[in-house]
Amino acid sequence: MASSTALPVALLVIYLTISPSLIYVAKKHGWKHGAFIGWFFLFIFCTLRIVASAIEIHDAHSTGAALVASIGLSPLLAAVCGILHESRVYILPKSLRPFDTQYFIFFHILVTTAIALVASGAAKLNNPTLSPDQIKRTHTLVKGGMVLLLLGWLSLALVTLATYVNLLARGSRKLAGSESGKTLLSAVAISIPFLGIRVLERLVYFFTQNQDLNPVTGSLGLRVGLEVIEEIIVTLLFVFTGIMTRNMKVVATTDTF
Repeated sequence: MASSTALPVALLVIYLTISPSLIYVAKKHGWKHGAFIGWFFLFIFCTLRIVASAIEIHDAHSTGAALVASIGLSPLLAAVCGILHESRVYILPKSLRPFDTQYFIFFHILVTTAIALVASGAAKLNNPTLSPDQIKRTHTLVKGGMVLLLLGWLSLALVTLATYVNLLARGSRKLAGSESGKTLLSAVAISIPFLGIRVLERLVYFFTQNQDLNPVTGSLGLRVGLEVIEEIIVTLLFVFTGIMTRNMKVVATTDTF
């Protein structure tokens, strides 16, 4: 096996193995409170990683693989937002989360807009016929999209912190299912630094065009250290946490959003 295909083959196997478990987790967590949404987006992320790896195995220098890899960060952020939302439902009473639904909608609009800018810009940058002025405008689109993704990540970090503050303020007053909610919240908190590394790595790549950070043809060491490991850790963290909390809806409060 050629060394150039070793990593995508490994990623293909990993995400093909992980994906079925997410269907189980989503089914167990159910539809109530929109719990399935976070797990659905995590499944979409795994699917995109499978597609990108398959394309890269076929063509190690494929621009399609780079494009799919670039947009994969959006569903991962959306997944974390969904799981954070689910955890808050089981931790905090409705009175302490009056704007959760609005934030949830705002966040998804933000990351959707961001990835639309990044995807359209990244696709155009592969066109060798672009004029210098068109290239400049395209770079601006991509940079704008990455800034929006950074803002999305920062908002996740702030909401996670605010949730811990509210949780500490409540003391011993617990909702049914709150222990599982805390487990989900802890997983979200652990994932935040890894997501930050991924967002900043993409931000640096698109702002500097450092080809060592290219998601397909760049430095293997940088790719593994700044992209692959972070994504696998976050994905496995949520899979195991989702399985651990699979029965949370059984003991959950009837308090809804």
